[in-house]
Amino acid sequence: MPNPYDAFTGGTVLGGLRTKNDIRILLCYILRSLDAPISKTDLNTVPVATALANFFEVNDALEALVSAGLASADARDGDVYYTVTPSGREVADRLETELPRGVREKAVSAVIELISREKACRGTEARVEKLDRGYRAVLSVSDGDTLMMQTVLYTADSLQANSICERFQQHPEKLYAGIVDLLTR
Repeated sequence: MPNPYDAFTGGTVLGGLRTKNDIRILLCYILRSLDAPISKTDLNTVPVATALANFFEVNDALEALVSAGLASADARDGDVYYTVTPSGREVADRLETELPRGVREKAVSAVIELISREKACRGTEARVEKLDRGYRAVLSVSDGDTLMMQTVLYTADSLQANSICERFQQHPEKLYAGIVDLLTR
């Protein structure tokens, strides 16, 4: 009996995608759901980070989508950006139910979270400065050229300062909203 699975599945969880066709459908579905260009780096991150598909299979599927005219690729800013074509949109609409609902929801949710985090980080800066005694974490939020907030925290060591910067970069809006709420209440 032939094996119905034709995708390399290293790093893929149980319930992940095991056929090349399913991976192509998933990528079409993600591109259609976003309806905006997404970088190859980000598009690769989602199925791999959620363990829905193998990195190599995702790359092969992206090439296949472009070759079939279901997605277009545009090189810029040191990356390749993909957009769904009208044909790809039709395929995604027709075949989205071929994928389990949980797979679709997990993938789109991960893409939206990734894009939100990147968008939030674009206007933020977190840096560590060494002092004569200790360190300081400098956390900034800006909107274009306007500095909206800057917070400086003293720490005893670089590990603590770096940890503060990393946590800030994960949710900069929480610190900003918390300070504004506290000071205007």
